[in-house]
Amino acid sequence: MMTEQNLFKTGAKIIERFEKHNYEGFFVGGAVRDYTLGRSVSDVDITTNALPDEIENLFEKTIDVGKEHGTIIVLMDDIPFEVTTYRVEGEYTDHRRPDNVYFTQHLTEDLSRRDFTINAMAMTQAMELHDPHNGIKDLNNRLINTVGLAKERFYEDALRMVRAVRFMSQLDFKLADEAREAIKEHAAALDYVAVERITAELEKLYRGINVESAKEMIAHTGLLKYMPFFRHIEAGEYVSTKAESLVQEIAVHIYKDSSLSQHLSALKLSNKQKTAIRESLKVIEALEDGIDEKLIAYRFETGILTGTDAIIRLNALLGAQHAKLLEQSIAAKPDLVIKNRSELRINGNSLMSALNARGGPWLRDCLDSAEEAVLLGTVNNNESEIINWVKSHVKNEDGNIVFTDGR
Repeated sequence: MMTEQNLFKTGAKIIERFEKHNYEGFFVGGAVRDYTLGRSVSDVDITTNALPDEIENLFEKTIDVGKEHGTIIVLMDDIPFEVTTYRVEGEYTDHRRPDNVYFTQHLTEDLSRRDFTINAMAMTQAMELHDPHNGIKDLNNRLINTVGLAKERFYEDALRMVRAVRFMSQLDFKLADEAREAIKEHAAALDYVAVERITAELEKLYRGINVESAKEMIAHTGLLKYMPFFRHIEAGEYVSTKAESLVQEIAVHIYKDSSLSQHLSALKLSNKQKTAIRESLKVIEALEDGIDEKLIAYRFETGILTGTDAIIRLNALLGAQHAKLLEQSIAAKPDLVIKNRSELRINGNSLMSALNARGGPWLRDCLDSAEEAVLLGTVNNNESEIINWVKSHVKNEDGNIVFTDGR
C-alpha cells in the first residue's frame, strides 16, 4: 500500500526531472493543504511551467486527460500523478467554466486563479511552501476564505459556493464573513451548475466531520432553495435532520414526506444510491409492520440494515421496540439458515414434479412460503421435508394448485 511519504517521494521524482530540464515543478492543491494540516493524503497533484507537449516528451508513460486545459497524467513507478501546466483563465460567462484557458510561465498567476486560499498553496519537493494568498494563516484560523473577492470567485463558478460549505464539513472550518455574504448574493447562480457536480460535492459534504454546520450554512445562505430535490424542503426541517451520508439524508426526508420521492430523479443519483434509499425505506416499513427479525435480516443487505439503524438512531424515528427489532435483525444476519434463495433445497422444478402440476402463480407462493418456513425454523432445509410441508399447505384439484396457508 502506497504511504503518504512514498507518494510525495515518488512525486518528487517528477519535479526533479522538470528541474533537470530547466522547468519548474511544485506540489499543489488539496495534497498541500492536507499535508500542512496533518491529514492523510491519498493523491498528489503537480503543477509546472512545462507545456503539455513538453510534459509528454519528458516522461515515458503519460495519459492525455485534458491536454487542451494543460492536464496530463504522468505515471511514475506505476503511480498516477495529475500534472497541469500553470494557467490563467478567461471570462466565466456561464457561471460554470472559463470560456478560455491560457498557459503562463508564472506560478503566482496560476495560484491566483484558484478558489480558496487554503487550496492556493504550492510546495517544493523539499516541502517548502509558496503561499502568496496567506493560505497558511487561514488554515491556522480554520477559515474558508476565497482567493480575491468572494463575489467574483462565486460569480465565475457557482459550484464554489457548494464547495465552500463542503470544506466546512470536511475540515470542520468556519466560513469567512465575506464568503457567507457573497453566497447569499449569488445563491441563485447555482441553477447554472450541472446537477452531477452539485451531487458530487454533497456526497463529500455528508462524509465530513461537521455536517451540521455545513447544513446550517446551506439553509442560512439560501443555497437550499437552489439545490435539486432539497429545494422542496423547508429550511427548518432540513437543518433538524441528521445523516451520515447523502443517501441517509434523502431517505429521512422521504420517510417524513413521501411526496418528495417525485423529486428524487432531479439529483441524478446512481442506481446503487437510489436502491439504497428505496431499501432503507422498506426496512423502516418492515419494522413498523413488526416482521420477524430473521426475515428482515434475510431480505436486506447488512449495509442497508446498519444505514437504516443510523437513520433511526440519529433522528429518533420509530419507537424503542422498532429499534430493538432492527438491532436483533442485524445480530441475526450471520446465523441465518440460508443466505439466499439458491441455498433452499428445493426449486420450482422439484416442486412441480412432486405435485405433478404445471407452473403458475401457486409456484411463487409455495417457494416464498417454504423459504420463510425454513428461515423461521418451521421446517428443516431438506428437500423431502420441504415438499411434505408444502403438500400439507396446498389443495390440488385436478392439477390446479392453491396454497391454503399463506405466509
